[in-house]
Amino acid sequence: MAPAILALWNDYPSLHADEYEAWHTFEHVPERLTVPGMRAARRYVSSANSESYFTLYELEDLNVIEHPAYLDLVHNPTPWSFKMRQHFSNVLRIPGEIMSADGHGTGGTALVQAYPADRNEARAGLLELEAFLQEYRAEARITGFQLALAEPNQIYEVFRQDEQTDPDTVNIVVIAEGTIAASLATLKDTLTQKILSKLKPRHCLRNDLFHMVISYRGDEFPSSRHEITAGKISKLWVG
Repeated sequence: MAPAILALWNDYPSLHADEYEAWHTFEHVPERLTVPGMRAARRYVSSANSESYFTLYELEDLNVIEHPAYLDLVHNPTPWSFKMRQHFSNVLRIPGEIMSADGHGTGGTALVQAYPADRNEARAGLLELEAFLQEYRAEARITGFQLALAEPNQIYEVFRQDEQTDPDTVNIVVIAEGTIAASLATLKDTLTQKILSKLKPRHCLRNDLFHMVISYRGDEFPSSRHEITAGKISKLWVG
């Protein structure tokens, strides 16, 4: 497992779904994976809402998102990326450190939850939640899990985020993976109640079941964003 993650949730209108799929698949994520320290990425779509997406990047550490190559992508989007940014909504971005993880492989379905919790109690709550998830895995009810801890309200200049947290809180991201969506769906309420009792969060930021659309390794791509070959594809949409 990677030491850190960058978790991103966003909605995108179904009217532009075909273009979103092309852009995100052939330009956006491949560009990000040219950044040193970006190990891998995978993208999901919500099982309940086809306009809601979740993207998970695996990082060597949190300094990756301060690397000049990453900041160049943020500050200098391609014409296609600039166009696509106009339609994003309901954006939540959480870079966090992995506090606990277990399992092998990557499940095709993921139950992803995010909460702000009291800073002084979060680590103890995570230990209890870890034990609970390890039981789930031992019973073959999930294939693996990740628990991440993050500072709240981290600046992201591309999109406005309506994340209501304060300095006394930290953000917790819980990712439980499996191979059968129905099985994870039946665990959703139980896991949610366990999180509420162990972490005592202020409120819920996200709680959704996602199906994986595509997964990438970082070593599949060149070391420069300018070598990403989405040019012909982008011209179909941008001109």
